[in-house]
Amino acid sequence: MKAKRWQADEQGVALVEMAIVLPLLILMLFGIVEFGLAFNKRLTIGNASQSAARVGTAVANNEYADIATLEALEQGLISLPGNGQDTIKLVYIYKATSTGGVTGSCPGSYCNVYQYDYDAFGCNWDPCPDPDLGPVDWTGRWDPESRNAVVGNLDVMGVRVFFSHEWATNAVPVGDVSCTAPPSGCWADTAIMRLEPQQLGVG
Repeated sequence: MKAKRWQADEQGVALVEMAIVLPLLILMLFGIVEFGLAFNKRLTIGNASQSAARVGTAVANNEYADIATLEALEQGLISLPGNGQDTIKLVYIYKATSTGGVTGSCPGSYCNVYQYDYDAFGCNWDPCPDPDLGPVDWTGRWDPESRNAVVGNLDVMGVRVFFSHEWATNAVPVGDVSCTAPPSGCWADTAIMRLEPQQLGVG
């Protein structure tokens, strides 16, 4: 009789321990999933911004530099839901300082600001910097053709992507990253690269 009572007590203790531990394990599991999804998004956007900067610096001071940069960014966003149209809020293409910051202000004469507006059949950026779709007004903006791409005087281009993030569950005790334009409450990723020389010689 004592053995049966002891077994019942042990089972009761095990149930109580499971009731205490199980919610913590579930919360930890959801937290791992949440942070995994967030890390994957940041990694995807980080790789996309690096690819965009690489293309932009290779095109350098050609009139197609900005649209080529933005299209390269788009290619890296394909794995995001809706091609990232609900995630990417703004993109800065700018002349970077020695510390990677923006030269001047944004928008400004050394910083172009683009809003992502996915369109499967047209230009996905506002304003659209594609010369093939009509003349581009670079007044008060960083005209690609004005960029220094001569050895010894190369500009440094920055590509900064502002994006939002929604948590899939309520396991993370913080609110969604509801990025708004102008950039407020956003996550951001920045890639900095020096323009590729377009001619020999020292500027």
